Amino acid sequence: MKTLIICAILASQFFVIQGYAQYITGKLDQAKTSYSSGDLENTRFALQQALQEINQIIAKEILEMLPAEMGKMQKLVAEDSYSGGVGGFAGITVHRNYKSDVSSVGVDILGDSPMIKALNTMLAMPGFMTSDPNQKKIKVAGYKALLTKNTDDQGVVSCTVQLPFDNSLLTVNTNGIADENELIGMLNTIPMADIAKKAK
Repeated sequence: MKTLIICAILASQFFVIQGYAQYITGKLDQAKTSYSSGDLENTRFALQQALQEINQIIAKEILEMLPAEMGKMQKLVAEDSYSGGVGGFAGITVHRNYKSDVSSVGVDILGDSPMIKALNTMLAMPGFMTSDPNQKKIKVAGYKALLTKNTDDQGVVSCTVQLPFDNSLLTVNTNGIADENELIGMLNTIPMADIAKKAK
């Protein structure tokens, strides 16, 4: 428990210059007081609140790292969203949409995704093969990803790209982008290495 408190205090110091320290420091003070009196339940609760605020800040910073445009599509600022939870599967979540007259892209980042293990196992196989001809392994910014392509009755192509990194999952859903090279080129504008560092 002492180690957790120390880690949370160090993490909070990182955010001092950004003006979030007052709330986080207050929660850490509550945690220390509760811990000193032997009240572990309230200690944990206060630490969770501090860590949740830190995750919120990280999620917002990751959202701001996403490109302002994807190909010829502009971001839809009104549809941006982010959150930062603590525990279970309620980790960092980030969402951004891009749209043009003929195509659209949705980008989602989910921390602590339950799909990470299965995807990593699948993508790590040297002779990765799938029975679905519309699925294939691709590389985006040096990361392995799974591409699933579908074509509807009107011939409109939609794709889903799932890219696991550390304990997080990047999922990109596209509509109206048929050229795979164009798609990968757009995905390569996402600063994956920087996002991975921030999401750790």
